[in-house]
Amino acid sequence: MHNLTFERPTVTDTMLSDRESEILQLMSSGYSSREIAEQLFISEFTVQTHRKNMLRKMGFRNFYPMLCWAIKEGVVIL
Repeated sequence: MHNLTFERPTVTDTMLSDRESEILQLMSSGYSSREIAEQLFISEFTVQTHRKNMLRKMGFRNFYPMLCWAIKEGVVIL
């Protein structure tokens, strides 16, 4: 029998880029991808790419658990 455990990443494990951290902070403030793109003068597609990369790096399937983890770990401040 296999013991399947899943450990959540630590802050140092994620190694988010500065831009990813910035986007995560804006996402936690309730901004949409389009609004983030406008604020950062990048395309909405680029924001979506950063979001996908963050999810992959952090091992989450969607935004909500990633945000909960980021708040708990102090990665973002509300």
